[in-house]
Amino acid sequence: MRKTVLSIHLFFSLMLGLFIVTTCTTGSLLLIEPEVERWMHPIGHKPSSGDVGILTIKQQADALSPDLKTDRIELPAQDGFYHVHIAKEGGKGGRLVYGDPGTGEVFGQVQEARMEPFATIYDLHRYFLLTNMIGKAPAASFVGFLGAGMMVILLTGIYMWWPGIKKWALGFRIIRNRGKLAHHMSLHKTIGIVSIPVLLVITLTGVINAYEKSIPAWIGFKAKEEVPASAMQSKSKDQPILPVDKVAELVHTKYPDSQLIKIQLPAKVGQTYQIGLRESFGASSASNSTVYMDASSGEVIYKTNPNLAINIYNTWRKGLHFATWGGETTKLIYFLFGMMPLVLMITGVAMWRLKARARKRQSKKNTAAAAA
Repeated sequence: MRKTVLSIHLFFSLMLGLFIVTTCTTGSLLLIEPEVERWMHPIGHKPSSGDVGILTIKQQADALSPDLKTDRIELPAQDGFYHVHIAKEGGKGGRLVYGDPGTGEVFGQVQEARMEPFATIYDLHRYFLLTNMIGKAPAASFVGFLGAGMMVILLTGIYMWWPGIKKWALGFRIIRNRGKLAHHMSLHKTIGIVSIPVLLVITLTGVINAYEKSIPAWIGFKAKEEVPASAMQSKSKDQPILPVDKVAELVHTKYPDSQLIKIQLPAKVGQTYQIGLRESFGASSASNSTVYMDASSGEVIYKTNPNLAINIYNTWRKGLHFATWGGETTKLIYFLFGMMPLVLMITGVAMWRLKARARKRQSKKNTAAAAA
């Protein structure tokens, strides 16, 4: 049995190893994208203390250009600034700018689209650069297949590592004085078994994300909560719309235990406000519930349910995969362990070369002995 499992482990490692390492390494790089972007394109400002209010931020953003108006405001989060999206009527030609909460000054530009090299790194991680050749869905399925292969490698690795209940502690020992092969083998096993718990979570959620629309259908669920079309339209279409600070006040009053994350303003006359809230315990700092509010009366027309099974599923499959549930510490852990497949590949190749050399030396000895 052990020999069969080892053959399966080696087969999948050799056939898919380079692809898997590429996917895992690019995933780790994406985790540090915000930090790299801030280093490459520093803001040059620090947020001032205090808060002038969301209405002042909107007014300052609207004053930047006569052709652009605010259509989305994200409240201060990690970097301490408001992020304000301004666009032409209908949401066209938009860009994101910073808003200082203390002074109300609006400046700079938050890059809305991914810049290089991260645009390519993302495409490599999510679709393996195959979208132009086979389309997004098949490309995502290919990456999901790689994830399934990695699951096989990880599970067979656990079986190969297990030394028994009485000797389980020996599985964490790194051998240093019994030759290079023993050293690399013990290093490979130890790094592998320590990494497996985190890698299993990342890999399983990666596979789920690759088939995000298919899996709910397989078990009889819809891929997301269906929002009725009526939620998009205000009932009092001919009345002036509420100012954004009044909307924030109404939301705070009606949902005092929820955290206001962002407000999407009506893009056209007759549309509703869409307010993103974070409610109870979630897998990230992003919103997990949306309130659809009549733009004139402030009446809540519809609110998504964060406790709905499909919404919990979608929140956690993303949060667990992208390390958005535990702050910077979790992100660092995911980054380090996401790089471990590269280390395992290096130690695995080193073991393979040492074994090949040993077999070659043994073959020469056998030939010489036969000749003698």
